Amino acid sequence: MARLHGFSVLLLSLTACGGGSQPGSSDKYTEMSTAPLAQEEPSAEMDAVPIADEAGPAKPKSAAPRGREAKLDVDDVADGKPPPPPVDDHEQEETLRQWFPEAFLWAPLVETNAQGTAKVEFRVPDTLTTWRILALGHTRDGAQAGSITTFDSRLPVYIEPVVPGWLFAGDELALPIQIVNTSSEAISTRMTVDATGPLGGSAQAVIVLPPGASDLRRFSLSAEGAGAANVRAVLVGGDAVEREIPVFPQGRPVGTVRGGTLSSERSFELSGPSDADSRTQELSLLVFPGPLSVLQSEIERGASGTSAWDAAYTFAVAAEYRRLSETMKLEVDDKLIRRQQLVAWQRISRHSLAPDAGTATDLLAALRNVHGHELAEGLAARLARDIAGSQRADGTWLRGANSTRQGVIVQTAFAARTLPETMEGPRLKAAGALERIAAVKDVKDPYTAAVVLASGLVDGDSAKVLREKVLEGIVEVEGVRTVQVPGDVINPWGWTPTQAEMLAWTSLALADQADLEWRGDLVAELMSGYDARNGFGAGPANVIALEAVVKALPGLDKEVEVQLFVDGVKQSSAKLDPSQPKVPALLSANHGGKVSVKVSPQTPGLAFVATLHSWVPWSGAEKLAGVDVEVDADRFTVGDAGEVKLTLAAPSGVSLVLEQGLPAGASVDDEQLARLADRLVEWEVETDRVRLVTRPFQAGEVMEIPLHVTPAFAGTFSTTPLSVEPRGEPWKKAEIKPVTWVVGQ
Repeated sequence: MARLHGFSVLLLSLTACGGGSQPGSSDKYTEMSTAPLAQEEPSAEMDAVPIADEAGPAKPKSAAPRGREAKLDVDDVADGKPPPPPVDDHEQEETLRQWFPEAFLWAPLVETNAQGTAKVEFRVPDTLTTWRILALGHTRDGAQAGSITTFDSRLPVYIEPVVPGWLFAGDELALPIQIVNTSSEAISTRMTVDATGPLGGSAQAVIVLPPGASDLRRFSLSAEGAGAANVRAVLVGGDAVEREIPVFPQGRPVGTVRGGTLSSERSFELSGPSDADSRTQELSLLVFPGPLSVLQSEIERGASGTSAWDAAYTFAVAAEYRRLSETMKLEVDDKLIRRQQLVAWQRISRHSLAPDAGTATDLLAALRNVHGHELAEGLAARLARDIAGSQRADGTWLRGANSTRQGVIVQTAFAARTLPETMEGPRLKAAGALERIAAVKDVKDPYTAAVVLASGLVDGDSAKVLREKVLEGIVEVEGVRTVQVPGDVINPWGWTPTQAEMLAWTSLALADQADLEWRGDLVAELMSGYDARNGFGAGPANVIALEAVVKALPGLDKEVEVQLFVDGVKQSSAKLDPSQPKVPALLSANHGGKVSVKVSPQTPGLAFVATLHSWVPWSGAEKLAGVDVEVDADRFTVGDAGEVKLTLAAPSGVSLVLEQGLPAGASVDDEQLARLADRLVEWEVETDRVRLVTRPFQAGEVMEIPLHVTPAFAGTFSTTPLSVEPRGEPWKKAEIKPVTWVVGQ
């Protein structure tokens, strides 16, 4: 680009664009770092933004990397000249290369001097490749220009292990290592390869290469555990490389969970299944400082789902988050909140055009406590009138044409609960109906009793009897109170309640029982089932679960230290900061045992969730009820396309969402997937899996879905489990034993 005279602003970006870039080495785990940036006067505002993936980058080692210092003159970029070559420090004996980002510099605001030049200093990573520099600039007058240039980062003789982005425990890998001699002299040396951590194996080889030649060797490595493995390859007296490979546990994940409340100290035993691999167990402890920490997680989860209850729930979460933040005088991300509410409102608008009584109830259940939003308040008032107008003559509500007596009771209690207290007529009619048809003697189970009691429609002796019925459903497991879902009940939506829904209704039903100190155990267990994809796992009752959590968790007014001990040995500690009420404390250990959690100073009411993550061998019997899935895989060869065939059967009208795992570095023929449009309505190829959504099945149909996959590494590999779920019902997801990939050379 032409030089921009006078003060101007540049954007600089450096990324790898070929050469030593390794397939499979950075698909999933990318290390990023930058050295401090310096500029000539006038000083420029600089920012280095690493590019990271969903798993998070591994931090560079503490030892200094083999990166070369480089100075980039922006004037050289403008004139199309390459920067000076890197310093050749090949004569240094066995200098270790450890830092391998694919992109490492992002400088969005470089201010030049009056002559239109600026200098940026940075450390070049250890990757042997060609680096691309993109520079975009503009003057204060608005003139714009840009340019791209490259420079090489290479060694005369180097060694390059081509590592996968990840492995699973039990995998066997034929690790390819390339040795390259670009010099004009022949070399004769010895190469050593060592794997440490959960990856085992070592080897030596004599390397003899004429000028300009290369060699490829493969070495067998076995993953015997889980964690961070390191592979170090050394040309004696020359280049040396260390690469990290994360190794994940293999098997069916099992979480052993203990939850409860803390005041000063709490101890309990936490051990996994007897057939779990103890080498791969991980203990995590979350201590929640208050409801904002849960709302923060739900905000980050973002809008999801297309149902009426999903849309309204997403909108309500944002509103409650804003309300609590403003009450506590905390800053909120207005842009994020507005965006989430806007997306949710568009979905709400579609569902609220002509809603039936059930849809109106689902929408109002989430919107009834939203205040300060004129459109939401107006819609809530209209929905309340619609619900009241659909009340039957006997005071009940009914979704669909028919239901059981127990179903009518919970549907009536839920619908009446959503109505504002100002609508006394419909609420009184509903209360009368519950007294008649749900006379206390007719409520046989703790779930129905909890829903009716939480509705606030009954009091006096009736409430007392219902409360006793709820308490009868409380069981104690290893010193912790919990509940069990009765086997013969349905919820207001006509389905069997989930454990999360049962916990939420029970907690709300007992909310006024201050003498029951163990109520916090119910909320802690409710939160233990929370995950970033499905929320509380309560489906349409997620709004009930959130209400239970917000009501039960106190807020902090002082700093609290939390310590985690296992078998009497301190494992980790963290602090809860009252100025950061959205951030829970996270503590961890490598195994279970006798767990003690201590807080100081004493702070009653803190909720904690301890989870021991274990992995047990797949039984092969895992499945989703009513769905048959078979997976057949070819014997593969590195670099050649093979086939994985999924054979599926499901009930008529059901659409399935499947995720088939892939070994590291494997590629999928996307064009072949496009030819399956008669069977698939959506597909997406991700780094470690393929996500498929089928069209609805016809009666008695068996559907075959072939996947053409080209593996990048030889060996025997496991993957993430095959997950199967009915579309729109993620809480029914099942994880099935993954196929073993056998890849030859």
